[in-house]
Amino acid sequence: MRFRRVDVEDANGKEFRMLRITMRHGLVLAALLAMVGCTKSGGDAPAKTGEATGAATAEKKAEGEAPKATEGAAKAEATSADGPIAKVNGVAIARDEFDKKYDKMTRAFTKRGKDIPPGLASRYQDSILKQLVDKELLNQRIAAEKVDVSGEALDKEFDDYKKMFRTDENFERYLKSSDITVEQIKDNIRHNLAVQALLEKRGDLAVTDDDVKAYFEENKQRYEVKEQVRASHILIKVSPKDDAAADAAAKKKADEVYALAKKAGADFDALAKEHSQGPTKDRGGDLSFFSRGRMVPEFEEKAFVMKVGEISPPVKTQFGWHVIKVTDKKEGRQRPFDEVQESISKLLRNKKSRRAKADLLKSLRTDAKIETFLPERPAEEAAEKPAIKPIAPNKVKPIQLKAPTPKVPDAPAAPAQPSGN
Repeated sequence: MRFRRVDVEDANGKEFRMLRITMRHGLVLAALLAMVGCTKSGGDAPAKTGEATGAATAEKKAEGEAPKATEGAAKAEATSADGPIAKVNGVAIARDEFDKKYDKMTRAFTKRGKDIPPGLASRYQDSILKQLVDKELLNQRIAAEKVDVSGEALDKEFDDYKKMFRTDENFERYLKSSDITVEQIKDNIRHNLAVQALLEKRGDLAVTDDDVKAYFEENKQRYEVKEQVRASHILIKVSPKDDAAADAAAKKKADEVYALAKKAGADFDALAKEHSQGPTKDRGGDLSFFSRGRMVPEFEEKAFVMKVGEISPPVKTQFGWHVIKVTDKKEGRQRPFDEVQESISKLLRNKKSRRAKADLLKSLRTDAKIETFLPERPAEEAAEKPAIKPIAPNKVKPIQLKAPTPKVPDAPAAPAQPSGN
């Protein structure tokens, strides 16, 4: 037997050399040994013609199957844990990038030790893979058209992004909790800016004053500021399961607190901290501003007819008895065009950009060679319907009395992060 070198391309597109036994000489030798083995000791009868023919056939078959075996090995290498998750026009997308995104997306399950439903896992995988492929398609087009992002533009966008977090401490907490680095954030911002520049280079994304004005006239109701009330309350709890005696006792306690609150010089904030049984007691019962539809009806109806500084007698709701004090009011109004012009212009530009991006990706996918290496799914999983049934919206329910969520959270979701493309 002898060996010769064969050129093979691995899953990363790199050539390597491998040794393969030349089957011709190995099988001829096997045939000769077979003839000796089929002869009785001391005999010299030749092997049957069929045996020689079988050896020759085996040799041809082995030579014909060798390329198929090599092709299968390459496929196995591509779908292995070390191979890429996809190739776009020959450029490999690292599997670990896919794995990191999938781990983040499924963290809600893994933290609770829950199994991810196979159908849902498949949809997650398909979504992430599409994002990664789209991003690579766009990056290749950005490079081909030599679109560049200046350092000044990147720094400005990053600074604006950080301002969302208000303090450096909040920003650092976000980085830690989201398992993301500053460089990754900057790379995402750089990609977004490059995509926007590419779209602007390829087509007109400008929005005219007439466009903005027309949108405002058609959507005025979106820019109405509803009447708002700011109130504090002292809650004496009563459960719907409590009997009449318990309710009467709670009402008596609420009447006593109301009498204290009505005294000259009374400190409502201090009374709430001392007597309230609600979650806002540590804030002096402050509920901040709320519009109609935010509170339970009985509470809301009373608060909106009260004057600033007025304190109400106990009001009964499903939570118990409330002593309410209105501390401020904002009248409803229609926001003028000048006040919302900039935000509408940005909204319309974003809409144009999304359409242009979708059109560009469609054409890039048509012309691209895309190979994906997700593991094959079981037959029963592949037979599942991929679409998730739409969930009907719940009926609007009164919101429990609680402090509203701050407009800017301590660790907000990252703005300007690309959705993988």
